Amino acid sequence: MAAASIRPPQVPSPPAPGVSRWTAPRWVQSFYSRFPLVTLEQEDTPEWTKERRLNPEAECSLWVRLTPLNDSLMFQVEPPREATHQYHRTWASPHPPCLRTQLLFLLRDPPLRVQFRPWSNPSSAPGGTLPALHLSLENRLVSSDEIRPWLDSTHPIKGKGKELQGMPSQEAYDRALSLAQLVLTHLYPAYLASLHTPPSDLHLSFSNPPPLAAGLTTPLPAALTGDTRDVDVDEVVAKGIDAVEVLGAVIGPEWALGAKRPTPLDALIASHLYGLYSLPESSPLRSALDGRPVLRDYVDRVLTIAGANA
Repeated sequence: MAAASIRPPQVPSPPAPGVSRWTAPRWVQSFYSRFPLVTLEQEDTPEWTKERRLNPEAECSLWVRLTPLNDSLMFQVEPPREATHQYHRTWASPHPPCLRTQLLFLLRDPPLRVQFRPWSNPSSAPGGTLPALHLSLENRLVSSDEIRPWLDSTHPIKGKGKELQGMPSQEAYDRALSLAQLVLTHLYPAYLASLHTPPSDLHLSFSNPPPLAAGLTTPLPAALTGDTRDVDVDEVVAKGIDAVEVLGAVIGPEWALGAKRPTPLDALIASHLYGLYSLPESSPLRSALDGRPVLRDYVDRVLTIAGANA
């Protein structure tokens, strides 16, 4: 009988450095061998890169909403009927925070070279809110809360009143702070409450949010009770109407609080008054604005000067 030949066991060669070996059944390898890996060259270009080539003089690009909050987040070329009022500007956002930032750029001396870009998906912006600023040279996105500090540090207000944000005196500056709080804590929440469908997080616009509707003694977790707040919409709108009346009393023939040229306070006030025009004409808040010709002329004056730099 011939002696049986014994073969030594075959030891697989170790993989090359940096290369991992994946072991799979043969039928899996046979299946995936039918789909070879194909790598295609990138044909699209990031939008901000295209924008930089098409508009090389633009120092930055500001992402804003160009449709009211009641409409779909998808950008519409034709504005809604409520937006086409007599003071409508194609470049101006009906969203007060976005327009306020637009006016901060356009009312600077000298005006900044900025391009306004309609953005249809606010959740993709830094922090999930608009506006957002894209710096072309740095290829960097600046969140909504950081735009004003960036603007004041890179393009500060010039002149004697730069420490007072353009106000003629310390007394006027203190009053400007009070008016700013009036706009942000009374007028803006009233605008949100006057929308056809008020946002579910309306309470976030208040400096002191109202208590939970479910009560503070419930043992149930917030995941079951929700974060619903007890908000009196009529009371909120009434405070907004009072704010409109106060603004009508302090706005003069030129700029707010006797300033010699537009200030950040004018950007704040005009942007929030302009947003009221996106409300239905039957809205009490808009009716209060329509009944104040001095405010209507003021909004038109600020937007006309800003539009010359847009």
